[in-house]
Amino acid sequence: MKFILPALLIATTSFAQSATDQLKTLSSFVGTWKCSGKAFASEMGPEHSTTAGVTGKWVLNAKWLELRYTEDKNSKNPNPVAAVLYWGWNEGSKKFVATSTDNMGGYALQESSGWSGDQLVWSGPSHMGAMTMNVRDVFTRKSDSEVTHSGEIQDNAGGWKKTDEETCKK
Repeated sequence: MKFILPALLIATTSFAQSATDQLKTLSSFVGTWKCSGKAFASEMGPEHSTTAGVTGKWVLNAKWLELRYTEDKNSKNPNPVAAVLYWGWNEGSKKFVATSTDNMGGYALQESSGWSGDQLVWSGPSHMGAMTMNVRDVFTRKSDSEVTHSGEIQDNAGGWKKTDEETCKK
């Protein structure tokens, strides 16, 4: 018993340190962002420009980064997208994990290996109604106050098709 308690304490401290260190790499997303870009033509509707606001903040003892994305409604975008995302760290897989839900009833579960240079790529299944599809979100850091994002969906041949792209600035 004398040895189990110190080992547990060390393991718990090690886990907390590792998760905290990994999560810190996402800190640039904290704050208020303004985005502009376009949604490409799809089954959801015709191509149109988009503007949106994003807020990012640490929640639940800073174990999750909450991102709220809200597009602006206008004549070319009468059904704007709104989504809530949570990004965290999975100590077991040593990967970032993400969940998202949106105002159309969709949800996604994604993973990321983290930053590779200035690029952060999330991928995994997305669900909307009875459909399940593989999606990918690619973030490219231009500076501490600017990032680009592109959303992609995997086609039946295994290729990726862009669904939207935007530039976001703090």
